[in-house]
Amino acid sequence: MTERLYYQNSFLYDFTASVAEARTLPDGRRALVLDRTAFYATSGGQPHDTGWLDFIAAGSDAPLPLPKLRVTEVIEDEATGAILHLVESLPEALPPRVRGFLDVERRQDHMQQHSGQHVLSAAFLKLFAAPTVSFHLGEESCTIDLDTPALTAAQLEQAERHANQVVWEDRQVLMHEVTPEQARKAGVRKLPEAAHATLRLIEVRGVDLCACGGTHVLTTGQIGNIQLRKAEKVKQGIRVEFVCGARALRAARRDFQLLTETAALYSAQLSELPAQT
Repeated sequence: MTERLYYQNSFLYDFTASVAEARTLPDGRRALVLDRTAFYATSGGQPHDTGWLDFIAAGSDAPLPLPKLRVTEVIEDEATGAILHLVESLPEALPPRVRGFLDVERRQDHMQQHSGQHVLSAAFLKLFAAPTVSFHLGEESCTIDLDTPALTAAQLEQAERHANQVVWEDRQVLMHEVTPEQARKAGVRKLPEAAHATLRLIEVRGVDLCACGGTHVLTTGQIGNIQLRKAEKVKQGIRVEFVCGARALRAARRDFQLLTETAALYSAQLSELPAQT
């Protein structure tokens, strides 16, 4: 089993490790298994990290004169608990140690989105008794599916405002390792169905407590902000699309640019656009 360094520190962006083995997957892709890693493997609605691996000399962090390996995907071997780092190629003679470097921007983005999801899910549960049944972190936006028959525009705005108030309060985001019984007594929002000897809980102080293996910020202020983009009826209930942090800033900038260009076509002010259609 690979030791998952991000369980204790989601802000660990580089690390050293020993090479446990090299594998060739059924589709021909090559992968390295390390004794420990800071790379997150796809699971729980959150996609994998990417980055690079450097081979280093035994007993030091000095890089060897070998090409740096690009880590393109990270997956878990559920049967063994090993984390597979998929790379584009491997040298014939495999040195025993590596130093890993994460794509920091991608990791920070995933932390903002995932922590924002916890805050948003807690808001819908508190305000409207609408629990989250699934979460997906996509390349452009994120979604949660809520177990509720309907939500009005006013309710969506209220949930967004409530969630952002939690962000602005800059509450602590803490990690706990507990037994399933301790988790039940603590009132965890959602427990995993599979049996576990210990559970990793993510707590947004005074707001949410949930079993989660993902990467998270240290305080809610690091989420930046939470912006709801769309809500639609799906089989599971209501699907809410949202973005957080840097994604929300980019989305707002794109929206403003589009509205500005459209207003110019009509020689109108932004506030006058609805009357032009």
